[in-house]
Amino acid sequence: MTNIAHVIPTTTTRQQPASGVTELVLTSDSPEQVALLLPMIAFLSNACNDRWITWIAPHNISRELLESYGVNTRYIRVIHCQNPQTLLWITWEALSAGNSHTVISSPGKLADKELAQLEMAAKIGECQGLLLRVR
Repeated sequence: MTNIAHVIPTTTTRQQPASGVTELVLTSDSPEQVALLLPMIAFLSNACNDRWITWIAPHNISRELLESYGVNTRYIRVIHCQNPQTLLWITWEALSAGNSHTVISSPGKLADKELAQLEMAAKIGECQGLLLRVR
């Protein structure tokens, strides 16, 4: 008796992330929020190694802190921006550039027009936006 294995050829194509923007509303600006956010960033940085995770952070984040949560620092870039006027523009640029899998930013509460502009930028760049807001 002969065993015959049938090999079915498959095509592999790079899965593009679904583009769009998600808002995450946090209840307070506290250290616990970092403990919530960093495991998500760790997952993203280890799941997608062909494009950046771009974090537009208002505060300094150390490499050691990122690595302590399992963030693959080879695939994350942190942009420090404390100026609210330029933060929205930098977020739009990062979303539309096409070299990030996910862009994380804290632009605060946005008007519908600003949110629509960021969603369009995410569509152009074929990436996800994660907008953090404290209420």
